[in-house]
Amino acid sequence: MVSRSVSTLSNRSLVALLGVTMAFPFLILSTACSDRNIERPEADSIHTGPTVAAPREGVYLRASFDDDPSMYIGRFIADGVEGDDIDENRSVRTSCTDHITYREVRAAGQYDEYYKSSTNVQASLGVDAAVTAAPSGDASVGHQRGTEVRVSYELNRRIIADIEDYDAFTECCETSVNGCSGVYIGEFWAGTGTVFQNTGQSTDVNASGSGGPEIADVAYQAGGELEIADGWVWRRGMTFDDVYFAFRVFDTEIGGCGWVDRPPRSDEGHYFVGISPPAATQDVARTHAMRNARTQVVQYLGEAIVAESVSASSLDGYLGDETVVATAAEGIASRVRDDRYCPPEVIETPEGPRYISRVLAFIPNEQIEGASREIVKSVADQTGDESLAE
Repeated sequence: MVSRSVSTLSNRSLVALLGVTMAFPFLILSTACSDRNIERPEADSIHTGPTVAAPREGVYLRASFDDDPSMYIGRFIADGVEGDDIDENRSVRTSCTDHITYREVRAAGQYDEYYKSSTNVQASLGVDAAVTAAPSGDASVGHQRGTEVRVSYELNRRIIADIEDYDAFTECCETSVNGCSGVYIGEFWAGTGTVFQNTGQSTDVNASGSGGPEIADVAYQAGGELEIADGWVWRRGMTFDDVYFAFRVFDTEIGGCGWVDRPPRSDEGHYFVGISPPAATQDVARTHAMRNARTQVVQYLGEAIVAESVSASSLDGYLGDETVVATAAEGIASRVRDDRYCPPEVIETPEGPRYISRVLAFIPNEQIEGASREIVKSVADQTGDESLAE
């Protein structure tokens, strides 16, 4: 371990899909193809493609990718910096940064998400904001605003900030002039993946394999540099390999973690607060906190499935089985993401310090269908209950 100073439930009803699964093919385009040799997909598939997850709160692409961004941990983003101008180079070190340390932890998961990034970062990454309409209907590239791009990646590790002495940090923020702004850089994420450029709507491409954005001789065929996702055509941009490519900013919550008792509400998904049992290390405590959050997701979605489907009534009896629920929870790990953590609670014991971690976990609405199917399948496989497999 290296150390150095340095937002409950939406109103949307859940529909349990226990029958046939609909899969959207990931269409890829290439150039210099003859129409006679094109294997044409179904028209309905052309216009959609797989879903891309909404951007995570407070997560941004970096201005430059490298293997050691630790010098930026604990730096503050000035209050005057607008959201679409945030990058790590706009952060400043203050006297209160000295109360923030960091460590590197392992991480895992494969993701396909929209990412926030400043206009300067987009320029440095070669992302052109030339598209006239974005997936949300706004101008330029991205899901909601012109400062978002798409990134498909595998996460492998993170650098995370720790505030070991919250009393001293609070005093610094309360007494220092400009010592603490609204947010500080609290995490960096490393992995391998690809940054994609939006080139237009997939509805501009017809089922015959022609048309689309103004790219000469483009047709649908595996092996090319274009692909459809979330109803848009994407061009592969830069790729990166095992480097820190993103960072997350956190609110300067001087009063602590109010979301533990008052989880935020969102129309885009559901929040759950996971709490760990006492653990020997902070990393183990965080792992158990996320397992607890995923268990809550399984129980919540399971109850919703039972309420929506008579054929799944037997599922209710299995939700009290800790082993069955835990196994189902591990099966949906990639669909539930950690939003933020509280500083760990430390308990002194004769065997040494023990840590309790609290995490705010989130499952986006677009992941609920898939998670519900996987929960039902996992329970059916474990119990041999054929009624659930129908």
